[in-house]
Formats: sequence, C-alpha cells, structure tokens
Amino acid sequence: MTTGRTTPSDHPTVETADDADGIVGRDHRRDDWLTPDGQSVDYPTHILAHLSDTHLTSAGIRYNGVIDADAALDRAVAVLRAAVADGRRIDAVVVSGDLTDSGDPAAYHRLEAALGRVARDGRHGVPLIFATGNHDVRRQFHRHLLRGNDTNDPVLQVHAVRGLRIIVLDSSIPGHGHGRLLPEHLDALRGELHTPAEKGTVVVLHHAPLPPPSPLLSYFALESESRRELAAAVAGTDVRLILAGHHHLPQSGMLGAVPVAVAGSTAIRTDPLGAAGHERTFEDGAFNLVELFVDTLTVSVIPVSGAPVVFDLDAAGCRAVIDAHPTDADQS
Repeated sequence: MTTGRTTPSDHPTVETADDADGIVGRDHRRDDWLTPDGQSVDYPTHILAHLSDTHLTSAGIRYNGVIDADAALDRAVAVLRAAVADGRRIDAVVVSGDLTDSGDPAAYHRLEAALGRVARDGRHGVPLIFATGNHDVRRQFHRHLLRGNDTNDPVLQVHAVRGLRIIVLDSSIPGHGHGRLLPEHLDALRGELHTPAEKGTVVVLHHAPLPPPSPLLSYFALESESRRELAAAVAGTDVRLILAGHHHLPQSGMLGAVPVAVAGSTAIRTDPLGAAGHERTFEDGAFNLVELFVDTLTVSVIPVSGAPVVFDLDAAGCRAVIDAHPTDADQS
C-alpha cells in the first residue's frame, strides 16, 4: 500500500523564489493602501488560488449532458490570468479533486495545459497542486499528473511553497462516490505533521470534512469516522487551514479548531436553499482566493459568471473617496 509521502522522483517538492526586494510573499498591490489608524497594512505571506470540481469530460461530451466544462474552466483561467497581468501575486494553484468527470487521460492533459497558462504568467512560475476526487480515476491521475507514479493506492503528496507546507490527501474510494481516509493514509499524515513547517501547513482533500449542503451530497459525503480521525490528526499541529471541494458550493466551517474552506465548482453550483428533498443546481462557477498572513488568513470567493463591472476606481479615485471621509483623528 502506497500511503506515504511522495518522493522527488514521484512528484517534485516545489519551492518558489522570494520577491526581488527580499520580502517573502510581498504583495506590492498593497503598497499604497491606507488604514484609518495610520498603522501598517497587512501583507499576505502566501496567496493561493483554490479551484475545485472542474469535471472535464471526454471530447465532445458535455458535463451532465448540459455544461461545457472546458469553457467553464477557461473562464476561471481568464480571471486568474487577468489578475496576474494586473500585478496580483499567486503562489500556487490548488485544485481539490474531481478534475475530470470520468478519468479520461486527455482531460487531465487539458486541465494541466489550461492552468499551466496561469503558471507561466506568474513572476516566478506558479506550482500546480492537484488532489484526486471520486470522479477521477486514481491510476490515471497518478500517471498523468503525478508523473510516473503507477500505483492504485492513495498517495500522500507533500509540497513546499516558500516555507508553507501543502499536504494533499486522497479521500476517494475507487468505484464509489463517497469519501474515506484509510488508517494507513492518516498515519502517513500524522508522521508528516510530527515535524512543523516553517510557515505552517495547509491540508487539501476532495471530500469536504463538513456537513453537506444537499440531499445527494449527504449520501456521497466523507464518512463520519474519517472526519473524526482527520480532526484528531490535525489537532494541536501546525495545520492552519483545510481546503476541500466536492460540494459544488463555496463554504466555510471548522474541523475542531482548524478552519475549512470549500471551493465551489468552476462549472456548477449546488443550491442549499432547494425545496426539501430536492437536489437543485445552477450553471455557475467560482473559485477561492486564499490569503495567508502572519497571524491570520482570509478566503474570498471569486465568481466567474461574467457579471458586469459596476465601477473600477484607480488609485486617484480611491484617494478621492478617502479624502471625502476623514477620520476623527484627521478632524481633531
């Protein structure tokens, strides 16, 4: 059973360079931001784009018979590329499973190529980190995205991004839709977490360790025992955040004392307000922007449905609004 850490030959550990000014994770877009009390603006140390449930299909087939999943992914990629072109730093792109809808090898290559355009746009290159979901085929995922790993057992991936450790779990059960974390896999996680990382750890898996939002998802959820064991494994460690997917809905919650952020699907959105007993979905997409700071973190939901821009203030426009709203200190 291959449940331990990937070796460099299986999946290289990724390190990205610091900014030219030597400030780790500096986001220069904030350099002219102001605060009401004159204190320094908080700068994120790491910025992650968290996508999930891209559900790429075989050529000529639409997801659920309706949705062009490739076009939906392209819309998310376009948003990310535009942000990078405007100076937004992205330190890693994380995709938390159901990358394909049926494990088609060509779909894995299309996914990697699409997200690779974001990676090439980044100042120092952007690592791509993938988890496997229940719609993925484990062996194909290993062959085509982990490069040369031909096992059909779960693999614990460990990535390093400028001191931040990102550990990827495999919660899939081949041939089934619900999720499970094997005891050996959890043991490998505990062994890795025994040694803290310089900037802490983010854990990634497909099946969200949170209560599901809809009738079907309650049946296809992560098993309760796995959720309890994962909570015990990360308790008291340097794990700062758990990233997941599967619910096709942006969500946030807690697993013990550790926050959990669920990314929406790039292609489809679950409606948690559907009628009792109904599973209702919309053709809609989103991803999460995760910003880690020295002493906190934020998770922002980025819709990719093409809503029109209402206004777009430049620096001078922002300053004009600020000048029109002086603080009490300015008026004293």
